[in-house]
Amino acid sequence: MIKKKEKLPAETNGSRRINVPVQASNAWEPLNRLRDEFDRMFDETPGNSFGSKMLQKFYNNADPVVEMRDKKDEYELVAEVPGMSSKDIEINLSDGMLRLSGEKSESREKKGESFLFSERQYGMFERAIKLPPGIDHQKVNAEARDGLLTIHLPKSAEARKKERKIPINSA
Repeated sequence: MIKKKEKLPAETNGSRRINVPVQASNAWEPLNRLRDEFDRMFDETPGNSFGSKMLQKFYNNADPVVEMRDKKDEYELVAEVPGMSSKDIEINLSDGMLRLSGEKSESREKKGESFLFSERQYGMFERAIKLPPGIDHQKVNAEARDGLLTIHLPKSAEARKKERKIPINSA
């Protein structure tokens, strides 16, 4: 015997809303959809600088973004640290980990002025980066210029000897 499908109370023709029994895997889905709708509403409001993109920046911490390059004789790590001086940053190296930490201080308002909005990030940060093996720890050095922190991580002589080019055979 075929059982006739019953229409759920929230199910309507042409509507996207469908009641689904709540299971552990989708228990948060209604709240996620509500948040997405609020985010969309804020993002689509003309002239609004406080949409979800702004909220996302607010919730992200002030960790600097980094890139690491493998050069012939060294690795080079570059971190973006705009508005920070070398006095604001600390670099530590131990157990194959490089730790960048510091604090970007908030600029103070002057009397008679106020912010309409600010998207700049302030606060403390700590970033740990696992380094490749074979670094000569005694020769590591760093420099800060134009909002970029560049850390030179020279390869040890032993690590350079172990490196070899692998030929590729074509099929």
